[in-house]
Amino acid sequence: MNSTYTPAGEMTPLGFSYPGSRLPKRDFVSLASDLLPPCDFGCFLFAGFIGTLLYSLFVPGVALESAVAVSRGNVALIGAVLAPFVLYDRNFAAAVGRRHTASLIGLFGLRFMLIAVIAIAIGATSQVFDSLPPSWVALWLGASLALTATVRVVVASNVRALDRKGAFTESVAIVGPGPVADRLNRHLRETKAGRIELLGIFGDLPAGATGSSTWPLGSITELVELSKRRAIDWILVALPAVDELQLGAIVRRLEVLSIPIALCPPNVGLRLPGQMVEYTGNGMPVMLLADRPIKRWNAVLKQAEDALLSRILILLLLPLLGLIALAIKLDSPGPIIFKQRRHAFNNSEFDIYKFRTMRFSEEVSGELLQQTARCDRRVTGVGRFLRSTSLDELPQLFNVLKGEMSLVGPRPHAVNMRTEDRLGSEITGKYAQRHRVKPGMTGWSQVNGARGATTTTAQLRRRVALDLMYIDNWSLWLDLKILVLTCREVLRRTNAY
Repeated sequence: MNSTYTPAGEMTPLGFSYPGSRLPKRDFVSLASDLLPPCDFGCFLFAGFIGTLLYSLFVPGVALESAVAVSRGNVALIGAVLAPFVLYDRNFAAAVGRRHTASLIGLFGLRFMLIAVIAIAIGATSQVFDSLPPSWVALWLGASLALTATVRVVVASNVRALDRKGAFTESVAIVGPGPVADRLNRHLRETKAGRIELLGIFGDLPAGATGSSTWPLGSITELVELSKRRAIDWILVALPAVDELQLGAIVRRLEVLSIPIALCPPNVGLRLPGQMVEYTGNGMPVMLLADRPIKRWNAVLKQAEDALLSRILILLLLPLLGLIALAIKLDSPGPIIFKQRRHAFNNSEFDIYKFRTMRFSEEVSGELLQQTARCDRRVTGVGRFLRSTSLDELPQLFNVLKGEMSLVGPRPHAVNMRTEDRLGSEITGKYAQRHRVKPGMTGWSQVNGARGATTTTAQLRRRVALDLMYIDNWSLWLDLKILVLTCREVLRRTNAY
């Protein structure tokens, strides 16, 4: 087999240059994170000195007694001992490289608060704080926060600067010529552009056989030789079917190298909906292709949110509901509540409740459904006010109480509703994915400008995309945010008619 690899610094036929040896990315990231604990220790000690200096400036004329000086040193030492353990985050540098700034700030804030609480508790129970003024403690904690935060900003700035220079680019060698290796090769090149340097596909073929890969091949011996000239971050073994003897032989030849070796699944690179490993009831591992979007404790929180808030809102709004019912009855003949079949959870159907806003003889449903238009003549006088203020939706609180709906979720569309004379499922193949959660009285679409009728296919596609974004990123805080933003949208009366 012809070698495709050249000495360090030269160019291969694939256009890759092989620079000199460097520290592997994983080690570099780990070392950057491990710099923080000793810095935190020093920051808390130095903050004790800064707190004393600031205290003497703000409270001049106060003599520094020896007992007070000892107490200050003890308190600073307590914080310094706690800081390396409580503030340590081994994934700090990796999160910086992924631009997870908000989560890093929140986690750092919570951990610092924990240190403050523990230090104050220890100081109070050991009577160390008896001779210390509270203002000094506040100055010490403030200085500690400023110093430790500054250290993280400096480390993060350097990590990002090195990232821009390509210091975090991982070099990967693939072992096992064949269709799996080809797919892995394409997958890495397409999805990890700029973060992955592919060194090639390696493997020993039987005599007279040829690999299916269009990528130049090298032998395992050549891979071992290449590792002597440059750093390699990963060796990925990609075999069409795992043969224990073949895999064992490959690992024995490569484990002499100080390089992580990983086995890739045979379906790597395939366009599958998902690739998450889960376990069945008997502990058998399986690869999930789809899953419930809201499950376990999240599902409990969601149900508790609906059950609690719907009951509170119904009790608070009972007088208003009665007044609206009376106004509808006096305005035009017909029932107060209008029911219509809507799509529900798991593609089922249910009867949604709304205050009647149209003349009774013209209230239609089913196959004759027609979406309400602006200045629709079917709408009554009271109905026009109810629709513009969204008060006609309030009876859906009873749908929530029955468990048919949620306070927040994709708005349920009427059965057989058409947009440009086409069903939603005919417009986008992802339409039915909206029904993986309960429909809601309000949703992410409604607070992002997709409220009201969907008269064009573009509007429907955007609404579906927003609904799926909500489903994939659900959290209790997102629900509460949507409820608050819904109040703003109701006051604006956007697309409400």
